Amino acid sequence: MLRFTTVIAAALVLVTTATPASAGQRAVVGTAEELVAALKAATPGSTIELRPGVYDGAFFGTASGTAAAPITLTGPRTAVLKNTKKACDPNVPADREAQGVSYCGYGFHLNLAKHWLLKGFSVAEASKGIVFDGSDDNVVDDVEVRQIGDEGVHFRANSNDNVLRNSSVRDVGTAQPAYGEGVYFGSAKGANWGKYGDRPGDQTVPDTSDRNQALDNRLGPNVAAEHVDIKEGTTGGKVLRNTFDGVGMTGENSSESWVNAKGNDYDISDNRGTRSFEHGFKVIQRLDGWGCGNVFHRNVADVQAAGYGFQFPHNKKCGSKPNLVYRDNTVTNAGKGFSDVTPVS
Repeated sequence: MLRFTTVIAAALVLVTTATPASAGQRAVVGTAEELVAALKAATPGSTIELRPGVYDGAFFGTASGTAAAPITLTGPRTAVLKNTKKACDPNVPADREAQGVSYCGYGFHLNLAKHWLLKGFSVAEASKGIVFDGSDDNVVDDVEVRQIGDEGVHFRANSNDNVLRNSSVRDVGTAQPAYGEGVYFGSAKGANWGKYGDRPGDQTVPDTSDRNQALDNRLGPNVAAEHVDIKEGTTGGKVLRNTFDGVGMTGENSSESWVNAKGNDYDISDNRGTRSFEHGFKVIQRLDGWGCGNVFHRNVADVQAAGYGFQFPHNKKCGSKPNLVYRDNTVTNAGKGFSDVTPVS
């Protein structure tokens, strides 16, 4: 009798559709409802594995892992997270809610969450792709983001030390081309600082989303705005070894370059771009003291447009901390030439 009972119990385990995610355990999910439950139950060390299929809804992580025991959300490329009905993450901090912030329509949202690994799956058909708010030390690896109304991946609201790597972002800005950035670091000054800055309600305090990195990604085609937009108020990030395909750029909202850097002290190196809207790489000052100290090494820019490979129109404002474009960069098919500043050796 004992043996028979054991066999029945084992069989029941095999037919269970989803297993709750708990510390060090794996939850295998196949429906949107199961995914929501697993995300809610996640604790340090949990792994949530997506079966192939379409998941449509509001998917967000609010728990945190640890450096030694991250929370993992993983699945094949054929596991697709969507948010076609603009469903919402309801967990808006009160100080941001007072500024009119809502978290609706996101493909996946990390909300005050640390130490997550997002790996392998796809995000499609959402207002925004993957958004980080107040979330640190997370990794997005080998994920595809496509068919997004606005920006593809956004590090925002004091989100620091995150990495997007080995991923693909394409066909973004389908609803609002002016806001169709591939990867977005920080928030624009003024009203957006008031919403997402470090002191909600104060439009003079920046969104210090610092030291975020975009590494080895494929950005484009049909990224309607910049492939990488680096906002004033952010510092010390890296944009390395990415590929930019400028087919489908619109130039709306001054988005005429693959990379537009308005932050400080970024390393933007070893990237390769083809066919921009006007310039290849650009640094501008939206605010005094920002848009300085960025360095550009070994980029290959086949611009195929009327502008420069590297344009730094406000570089003199940086004084002793200029942006530096090195001679080891390569520029072809740029109507105005290599750069509007003298390159350094």
